[in-house]
Amino acid sequence: MKSSHPPIRRMIFIDQQIRDKKFPNCSKIAKEFEVHPKTIYRDIEYMRYQLDAPIEFDSKQNGYYYSDESYFLPSIHLRESDILSFIINEKILSQYKDTPYYDKIKNATDKILHYLPDNISTENMANFISFQQGPKTSVDQHKIVILQKAIRKVKKVKIKYLSQHRNSVNDRIVNPYLLHNHHNSWYLVAYCNWRKEERIFALNRIMSIEQTNETFKKPCDMSIEKILKDSFSIICGGDIYHVVLKFSPYQARWIKERQWHKTQKLTEFEDGSLILEMDVKGLDEVKRWVLQYGAEVEVMEPDVLRNRIKEEIEKMKKLYT
Repeated sequence: MKSSHPPIRRMIFIDQQIRDKKFPNCSKIAKEFEVHPKTIYRDIEYMRYQLDAPIEFDSKQNGYYYSDESYFLPSIHLRESDILSFIINEKILSQYKDTPYYDKIKNATDKILHYLPDNISTENMANFISFQQGPKTSVDQHKIVILQKAIRKVKKVKIKYLSQHRNSVNDRIVNPYLLHNHHNSWYLVAYCNWRKEERIFALNRIMSIEQTNETFKKPCDMSIEKILKDSFSIICGGDIYHVVLKFSPYQARWIKERQWHKTQKLTEFEDGSLILEMDVKGLDEVKRWVLQYGAEVEVMEPDVLRNRIKEEIEKMKKLYT
């Protein structure tokens, strides 16, 4: 059910405009929010009669003002849990300071917290929680700006992309679907007109990017969940394999605490060891994941993955001999 209350964002804007003595009127505010002037008039009426705002209209200035300049929007609608959520959200977003979104969202959060009464301090409110960043790749904000505009306008983009696997740069025309952050790295989910399939491109490997004037039709059922539904991590290509891994009693204690893949099946044994089964697309990410556990895990299936692990072990033996 749609709320009958006007959005707080418009009320904050109206309050700020009045306090800055800009004498806003319904038409100007309506243009800012792309709504009908009657909507703004209802907002102001709500502020007058529900929030006790001393709003008056100055015919000479053709805009509204406060007859009592000491008035502030009441903050009783924000509970302590709401305030805490804003502060924690800002901590989470601090991990993405290299994107255009962080500054805008932080600015909006600061504006909301600015309206709290003087007796409410937020300085130490969220000191009990922290977030640790993992390794992240640097990203050019200019690329994100171009891509987000192309995604909104449904325009194809031309990119020069560095393929790490082949160690070569290729020109491609892609249909950009969405930007995706995975483990502190940014990716472009798009349809590659060269490969004729949906692909995921690392933003830091896009050497150059240019929006074209050609539009495309975005699939109505497109979602990152659908594209990665069989993937073990971020790689979406390759065949689907039934992977069977046997973990030692020691490592099994940690493995069973998490869900590593939506298809996983766990089988525990009396000695504490554990069998993990899952159906995943591609083996490169699985191979890297398995290798980090060393002798605490054995690949039972498929043979192609088991052989790849053997080959890697032989290379490591030569390296350390």
